[in-house]
Amino acid sequence: MSAIGVLKAVERVAHEQSVLRAQCLVNGMNRDCRVTNLNESGLFVESFVPAITDSRINLSFHLPNGHQVLTSGIVTRHQFKSGFHVDFVNLSLKDREQIRNFIR
Repeated sequence: MSAIGVLKAVERVAHEQSVLRAQCLVNGMNRDCRVTNLNESGLFVESFVPAITDSRINLSFHLPNGHQVLTSGIVTRHQFKSGFHVDFVNLSLKDREQIRNFIR
């Protein structure tokens, strides 16, 4: 395998490890979602048909260490056929700490 092939494989594994599954309740509809770009202030939800800006969303997901995060947020921007960004509105201190430890 070439150096470029190895680098692509490493990038793919890093991306797969940064993707989490979540339950998203948006506009009364519950759906299984993939979330990326998780940080202490929010995350990105991959969705072919995204929620519109200013929608309220409830989220439930497990970090790799088993900690369950239950929170809500507001959709701050959306991209058709891509997904939407959510800013947390009531993330607990414990959840914030667990996310901080996960992303380090």
